[in-house]
Amino acid sequence: MTAPKPSSFHQRLIHALRGWRRRVVNGRRARTDMRHLAGMSEHELRDLGIGRSEVPELLDRHRY
Repeated sequence: MTAPKPSSFHQRLIHALRGWRRRVVNGRRARTDMRHLAGMSEHELRDLGIGRSEVPELLDRHRY
């Protein structure tokens, strides 16, 4: 006996849940990155080639 084919509603629900999970994971990653970069000294940030004022823009640009 074969398993029943998932309904369209079921597929949309799974897609929505995966999207929600992806947004949660990306948000956590962005907050972790922000805390890490905020804790770095000016010298460490310059070694990476970025200024402190560029950090928020960099995180927003690479969020998705």
